[in-house]
Amino acid sequence: MNTVLSASLLILTPLLPLLLAFPALRSRLPRPCYIALLPALILLALPQGASIDLPWLLLGSGLGIDGGVGRWLLAISVLLWMVAAHLLHPAKGESADDRVTSYYLLTLAGNLGAVLATDLVGFFTFSTLMGYGFYTLLVAGEDDGSRRAARTYLIVLIVADLMLFEAVLIAAATAGNLHFEAVRLVMGQSASPGLYLLMVLVGFALKAGVWPLHFWLLPLFRTTRPAVALLLGGIPIAVALLGFVRWLPLGEISLPALGLIIQGMGVAAMLYAILAGVRQAQLKILPAYIAIFATGVFTAAMGAGLSNPAAWNRYADFAYLLIASLGLGVALLVVGIGWLRARSYPPALPEKQAGDSALWFEHWLGAAARWAAQMGVETLPRLRAVWLVKAGALWQCYAWQRALDSGERFLQRWACAVTLFLLLGILVVFI
Repeated sequence: MNTVLSASLLILTPLLPLLLAFPALRSRLPRPCYIALLPALILLALPQGASIDLPWLLLGSGLGIDGGVGRWLLAISVLLWMVAAHLLHPAKGESADDRVTSYYLLTLAGNLGAVLATDLVGFFTFSTLMGYGFYTLLVAGEDDGSRRAARTYLIVLIVADLMLFEAVLIAAATAGNLHFEAVRLVMGQSASPGLYLLMVLVGFALKAGVWPLHFWLLPLFRTTRPAVALLLGGIPIAVALLGFVRWLPLGEISLPALGLIIQGMGVAAMLYAILAGVRQAQLKILPAYIAIFATGVFTAAMGAGLSNPAAWNRYADFAYLLIASLGLGVALLVVGIGWLRARSYPPALPEKQAGDSALWFEHWLGAAARWAAQMGVETLPRLRAVWLVKAGALWQCYAWQRALDSGERFLQRWACAVTLFLLLGILVVFI
């Protein structure tokens, strides 16, 4: 009976919020965001661990939770989602925003599924759902700054997911079993694990905002609403760090040179977080620098694990505790800073006005045009006009921006977008 109950709860934990994301299925339910967390809460109340294999799902997948650090990760995730649900819920007497509720539930399903996944395919699928669901939460507001920051995050997601998908293909070709333990063992004994390690390291470093790939993290903390900002540490960052631990053959492989390089990057990230945080002195983005410092500590520990597998096997549980503490710590900082900013007028610390909010890759055409003009005046006078004409034509090529604008408006205004997305996902999974 306990086995059946545990297996049912493992399946319902990500499945119930995914089903409730359909507006028609939750139309008569009070507080669906809280109801979606009930299977996870009951699962946490069970004293023993549990696992289940689902060979018919996603070419073979599985879900599981142990009695130690895995339970802590799930507990922190549930706590963060409960606080976020409270902050996103409107005041009493107002109607809930149906589209935000759907985006919340989609992201929740992906987050809980990634925490419970026991194999590469399941983790990749749920973390991808979580990432794009979180993007919809970011663009649900009407603020142009948050939408621009969300676009940078979207580009990071696309690049990182392509790399991680390549890593899944490499693991599938090398190991017949894609469960975490089997992949770590096979990759640790592989004669050429270099490409797999590169894809995993860069992919999850992009998703976690590890220095020097943190360029998307600061704009999100600067422009995002507190209800969503408190999830940044526990969703994209913490799940990406969890991916490092579960995908890399830590404890199975010894790479002293690579480990030393990664340790150096971790120390550089900690120094950057301290120096830049003191120099900027902006209260609102203080959690971002704390997150960069924490990811630096994690990166240094991961480098030490690649250099010395025995040390990693001895202290691996501390990596899970660091991940859980990061999510909770960033959330507490966001809530505390929001409380201080609400209590103090003017704000406790003066914040610098943000400059041009345009994305960095939107400026390169203008820089190219200015460089071409200078080159034309000094060395290529007859080609100067040609350079300017070509640059001007490229500058007006904003088809991608118009597509993003229309897509974001579609997400903001139409509940059927969520329904179509879910139906497409179900069709891909089962057919």
